[in-house]
Amino acid sequence: MRIRCRPGWLPAVCFTAGLQLAAFAQSGAPPAWTRTTITQVKPSMRPQYEKDLKQEMVAYKKAGTPWFVTLQTFAGETTEYTTIVPVMKFADLEGPAVPARVLGQHRWRVLSKRIARCYSSQRVEYATPLTALRMDEKGQAIGPYWIETKSQPVPGKTEDYVNWLRNEYGPAMEKGGVMGFSASIAVFGSPGREIVTMRMLKDLAEIDQGSILTRALGRDQASAVSSRGAKLVSLTSTRILYVRSDLSY
Repeated sequence: MRIRCRPGWLPAVCFTAGLQLAAFAQSGAPPAWTRTTITQVKPSMRPQYEKDLKQEMVAYKKAGTPWFVTLQTFAGETTEYTTIVPVMKFADLEGPAVPARVLGQHRWRVLSKRIARCYSSQRVEYATPLTALRMDEKGQAIGPYWIETKSQPVPGKTEDYVNWLRNEYGPAMEKGGVMGFSASIAVFGSPGREIVTMRMLKDLAEIDQGSILTRALGRDQASAVSSRGAKLVSLTSTRILYVRSDLSY
């Protein structure tokens, strides 16, 4: 396992949040973007939504999209589904939607309308993967459970916070035995300057073992690392997600 770090990665733009799982694209050139769709599904419409989402997933696969990931909230709003697909370059978004290229415009409109009847709200975000912060073990299976942390850096401290992730938090995760870690920062469709990290759990029993920072560094050093990170953010939120393998490839 290794954490990939390279200097000078941070573009001089105003960032907004996103969500991506770089570990799902371990082969080939990494995408420049990820498209994340966050859908609040009506409880009574879950079976229909999942049935229609599976058709959308199959269309993406037939179109040659290298991966398609669906996550469902385990701890948080449990009627929320998150789907993520790679976007190699933003110009690829021009023209018909990817499923329409396989199904045809009419069939895609029909499917889209059915999906729309299943949810109460939907949000789309476009994020840039922070590949310099990624950790993964080649050849390992992707774990079913992930901890997602959304952090709002203090104004002017975005780069400092990402440097903290790279130089302090990331190495501690590696020392603690984390097998999958990724981060992203969205450019379109989400609150300003929110950074999202994803950490893979070996299993839910890992939660019972307590703070991974404390396990990796000891109480005093973990407290110091946490304190330095906390000074760089104004707000954080955490939830547990699980991968819907039946709605992913």
